[in-house]
Amino acid sequence: TPHLAGTEENLHLAEQIQANWKAFGLDSVQLTPYEVLLSYPNETSPNYISFIDERGQEIFNTSLSEPVPAGYDTVEDIVPPYSAFSARGEPEGDLVYVNYGRIEDFHRLEREMGINCSGKIVIVRYGKIFRGNKVKNAYLAGAKGLILYSDPADSCAPGVQPYPDGWNLPGGGAQRGNVLLLDGAGDPLTPGYPAKEYAYRLKEAQSAANLNIPVHPIGYHDAEKLLKEMGGAPAPDDSWKGQLSVPYNVGPGFTGTSSKRKIRMHIYSFKQVRRIYNVIGILRGETEPDRYVILGGHRDSWVFGGIDPQSGAAVVHEVVRIFGKLKQEGWRPRRTVIFASWDAEEFGLMGSTEWAEENVKILQERAVAYINADSSIEGNYTLRVDCTPSMHSLVYNLTKKVKYGQMCGKVTDQYRIVLEKNSEQFSIRFLGASDLSPNLFHPGFFVYPQRWVFLLIQIFGVPIVHSFMVHC
Repeated sequence: TPHLAGTEENLHLAEQIQANWKAFGLDSVQLTPYEVLLSYPNETSPNYISFIDERGQEIFNTSLSEPVPAGYDTVEDIVPPYSAFSARGEPEGDLVYVNYGRIEDFHRLEREMGINCSGKIVIVRYGKIFRGNKVKNAYLAGAKGLILYSDPADSCAPGVQPYPDGWNLPGGGAQRGNVLLLDGAGDPLTPGYPAKEYAYRLKEAQSAANLNIPVHPIGYHDAEKLLKEMGGAPAPDDSWKGQLSVPYNVGPGFTGTSSKRKIRMHIYSFKQVRRIYNVIGILRGETEPDRYVILGGHRDSWVFGGIDPQSGAAVVHEVVRIFGKLKQEGWRPRRTVIFASWDAEEFGLMGSTEWAEENVKILQERAVAYINADSSIEGNYTLRVDCTPSMHSLVYNLTKKVKYGQMCGKVTDQYRIVLEKNSEQFSIRFLGASDLSPNLFHPGFFVYPQRWVFLLIQIFGVPIVHSFMVHC
């Protein structure tokens, strides 16, 4: 069942998790509510992009929804692709292709090629930087609106078929996501303090949610139709070219018989304060009950969340079950363990941030480590762990004790096969794109997310993530 943050379905799932964790034997399990600003598409006025002729007539419209996989025809409440927190509007103008929408891409257009994006509709491909940064860069360049798409060059693994025959993104699939730029994430109306019902709230126009241009994601089949008739200058070099059957001209505008055509965006999404719910379970420590180890992962998803987040949520759920069983046998952990099912992560790490803001003082004094479980299972090839430098050696040494699947070796043996590097050569990075962020940057304690991945390829993550196709 789809369970978008702020919906009844996601609340029912929270209540089910709460009941299960209580039955497993945790000492306490509570729902912690917050009132946060969320964003949804308009059910009666769908978002889309149109190709218009010189008379203003729409001659092509992008898809209103993704293709429905077999067996899911009767599923309701599937939110269509949209960019959460996009501005509303119907901007119209010439189309300009700006590669990944990075600062250097806009600079290259303007300073080296003499192409001004002011008053234009910009189309960029996903990748390299967060989508919210692409929106900011487009706005600063003077663009009226931004179109996002996933180019097969960045989002499809070589030799893998599109869904449903493989796990690559099909041409009709589009990546949902929020486009907020937040310092520390969380509710944009209550920056720095918890979004409780009684809290003072900024006006939306004063907050980070006040985006100035409409934004919309489309599939690469629709993007191909928009890009194939692009005119103007050719791509400056091959780094601007993807794998669509188009010349990747940058524009502005179109060529040939389409030279007088323009692009019009139709974005009618709305923002609304809604209640979200974290599930917080506690298993009291025996020796150091005032020291906390936190294991958390988010619960909400754009659609079904087969990988993001349910693979991680299942890990947390199973750990709670095992710890509950051990407690019934007379065991307790040395330190208190806090289990968390976060809400509204997809909208900007809302649930985890608000909880961290509400408990920041006690977390600074008592928290020892936070372990994040988001997209924990992307494959079964090897384990990838990102962690704070102080935990690097500990985590690596622990993997020496973990059996690798059905094989006789350990996880570290697979590391050597895959990477041919030792522990000192492993890179450590943080993407700031999941619930580890507020726990890392606010109270300041040890953090590490982990996941099993498929194999090392030139794309990051699973191509169909954040699309309707992630359901199995």
